[in-house]
Amino acid sequence: MAAAQVEFEVPVDTMQKCTEFQPFKMKFGIVPVPYCGRRRRTNPHMRAFWAATLAFMLAFIGWFAFAPLLTVVRVDIGLCDNDAYVQTLPENERVEACVCKKECKSQIGSANIAAVSFDVITRFLMGSVIERFGPRNADCMLLGFGALVVGASSAVTNAPGLIAARFFVSCLGSTFVVNQFWNSIMFNKSVVGTANATAGGWGNLGGGLTQVLMPLIYRFFNQGLGLSMSASWRASMFVPATLYIFLALWIFTCSQDTTTGKFEVSILGKTKRAGPRDYLKCLMDYRVFLMIFQYSACFGCELVMNNVLATHFHDNFGVDLVAAGALALSFGAMNLFARSLGGIASDWANARWKMQGRLWCHFISLFGQAAFLFGFGCVDNSNGGWPLALAMLVIFAIFVNMAEGTSYGIVPYMIPEELAIVSAMVGAGGTLGAVIATWAFYKSIEDTLLPFKLHAGYVMFWALTCLFMRWDHLGSMFWHPREEDAKPGAEVAEAAI
Repeated sequence: MAAAQVEFEVPVDTMQKCTEFQPFKMKFGIVPVPYCGRRRRTNPHMRAFWAATLAFMLAFIGWFAFAPLLTVVRVDIGLCDNDAYVQTLPENERVEACVCKKECKSQIGSANIAAVSFDVITRFLMGSVIERFGPRNADCMLLGFGALVVGASSAVTNAPGLIAARFFVSCLGSTFVVNQFWNSIMFNKSVVGTANATAGGWGNLGGGLTQVLMPLIYRFFNQGLGLSMSASWRASMFVPATLYIFLALWIFTCSQDTTTGKFEVSILGKTKRAGPRDYLKCLMDYRVFLMIFQYSACFGCELVMNNVLATHFHDNFGVDLVAAGALALSFGAMNLFARSLGGIASDWANARWKMQGRLWCHFISLFGQAAFLFGFGCVDNSNGGWPLALAMLVIFAIFVNMAEGTSYGIVPYMIPEELAIVSAMVGAGGTLGAVIATWAFYKSIEDTLLPFKLHAGYVMFWALTCLFMRWDHLGSMFWHPREEDAKPGAEVAEAAI
């Protein structure tokens, strides 16, 4: 049956893109149920949304599985600065006795850098991978490789092994590129910002869920089944690995690349797949370059927080493993609504002030993120303790996620015919930001609060670069083109999103 003859279950435009974003249907009038439709052929739009969202969400659980368990793992594999003394203690006393200030902190910092490094490469290349295999197969390949690597990470016994495991598992972060691209080709411009922000935000929620789920899984094996500390954290790694296998099977059998089935580059207005010159062309556009680093300031910051928050609350506020994870979860939990809020605000501003509105929303979000990150970096037990730190963290998290949403409200307009490449490059900028910040601010500085303040300065710098973004046909923060000047370029952009 030809695509034109399919009666879709959602309203679509002339290009068969969904014009309405409704991820849930109400059962019995009060119970929201994820909406995937009856068949993949008649509702490929919402199936793509849920496939992309779930892949990215569960990817986070394996990607950052080590982060909330590092207080246990560092003891088991002998990273503590006072390891010789720690190993003489009973197992239930070792975690609290561990001192991690110098060599231990440096090794964990190296592992945290590794945890986002490979993702920079794979995100950068993911645009070409998507154009070659389509978003459905790209997600399945990433989840399959992730299942293998996360499962293998249970065999880590030393610092080099931890660094290697976290390096290779970071490729799971590239599910984000698929997430944003897939939604961009399925939804109309009137809702694409909201769809992208919601898919990305609910996907990012996995980073918060990891902070609680992995400690609870560890506690189940350790206290529920009576396994040793070492066996418990190792067994915990097989839980996300198993989830990846089942999810990949569902995506492969129950979703499709486009409304017509298999992905073809012609839907982007191209006649051939991307090559090295296309990447260079996109990178030479100064607005793409700025967006790469603006996204490094927001999503890169979120990745850093996923790595450091649980340990920060445990070591600096004296809370236990599960409580530290719960406090860290408050950061990721803002993804439930805040990234969507950024996308909604961007779409709303675009309807009234076009690109000028989107840029102002983006700038305000980054500015607020920098201000409250600095505030979070001023709190310790002497001036408010963890309750004040939590309040600062929640507000800071809202701005972080809004900035991520406003970023991908702008991305589809930048070079529309190279959407896959721009989306991949900006996504790679996010993980590049985590590498830069971890290495520059968190790896070697012994002061527990100074890294957050310095990181806030990094975010503020890139927030100010929003002032320099300008398109002749779209405008800037302080100027928008006349209707007759905007029309030719705008028509090209809208045809691709």
